[in-house]
Amino acid sequence: MSALGRFLAVLTACFTLIVPSVQIRAADQPAYEIPVILSMTGSYAFSGHAESDGLKVFEDYTNAHGGIRGQKVRFKVYDDASLPANDVSLAGQLIAQHPPVVLGSVGGAQCNAMMPLFKDGPVLYCLVPTIYPPNGGFVFAAQAALDPYVAGMIRYLRLRGFERIAMISTTDAAGQANEASTGHALALPDNKNMKVVVNEHFNNADLSIAAQAAHIKASDAQAVLVWASGTSFGTVLRGLNDAGVSLPVETSPSNLHADQLAQYLPFYPKELVIPGLAYMIPANAPKALGPPPAMKKSIDELYDAYKMVNAQPDPGAASSVWDPANMVVNALRKFGPTMSAVQLRDYLLSLRGTYSGVWGTYDFSTGDQHGLSDQAVVLTSWDPKSGKFIGVSGMRGAPLPK
Repeated sequence: MSALGRFLAVLTACFTLIVPSVQIRAADQPAYEIPVILSMTGSYAFSGHAESDGLKVFEDYTNAHGGIRGQKVRFKVYDDASLPANDVSLAGQLIAQHPPVVLGSVGGAQCNAMMPLFKDGPVLYCLVPTIYPPNGGFVFAAQAALDPYVAGMIRYLRLRGFERIAMISTTDAAGQANEASTGHALALPDNKNMKVVVNEHFNNADLSIAAQAAHIKASDAQAVLVWASGTSFGTVLRGLNDAGVSLPVETSPSNLHADQLAQYLPFYPKELVIPGLAYMIPANAPKALGPPPAMKKSIDELYDAYKMVNAQPDPGAASSVWDPANMVVNALRKFGPTMSAVQLRDYLLSLRGTYSGVWGTYDFSTGDQHGLSDQAVVLTSWDPKSGKFIGVSGMRGAPLPK
């Protein structure tokens, strides 16, 4: 072969090698990272791990269905150890990186601590209902706002015939917010015959509520409303059991975790009711109490995502994170990976009945940055034998017929 022939052969071989390598790099581009602040340790660890697991299922499902314009998405989790001071520190570090959105955290105190840092962006989508972000701002909150949410929970108790309520709350910001919303719900005309007959408090770090449980035992309460999460909720259940309190217990969706509840079996109450999601409503429930047709697509996607990992939907994992993650990814698919915080905020605020998630149909035109009404409230009960949550109410907390 001539020198020119050898040169052309080498050049052809190099070109053949170069083209596939370019194609590989294009197909294997870095994942689009969305930062998430969660409580992976500390008193909210149950919620943090459940939300992290839910995000992983959502991540796998999203990437199996095209990702963001062909680019994979990845949720990068930062642990705040359930401490608001850590949230402030982490938020500052993340804001300096200029992401369009940060998800988290899983506690009201943590989100309240971060909120002021996000007043000018980026978007902070908190995974709790226990905050009230300013209308039109960059902060959004998962699930329904506390007032309509608690109104649905109180409606369930009233329609069950419970008028005398014992209440026990943590002394942190979340407990105070829940207690205030309970007062608002009880002030509604429909609830005029209902009242709190004993109102107890305890600190998140307390290991016993013996005195508070004794007061509840001595009252004429018909049900106990518990505003506590994670390990603090376990402390309440143990204390009530030790005091011989056998009343029905209603608590917040932050305790909607089967693994968590399984640890409480030695002192589990005879009846524990926790807000859940619409897909838990039994198929034979009256049609008027079931989820509206518009929610079916999101509920089916939730089931499909968990089928990919050979599991049933975990309500704890889907409780706060599924809809926010879905709306953020929908916006990224619309605007692309260069989406700005302003574009995302305006996209979310433009949802006025045009997106139905696993919680309900979102409408941010009301000035409420949660986007949901009390329609989203569905009460459930956990069955220790099957490990499943079963709906005991329809939408808006209306009890299902026995």
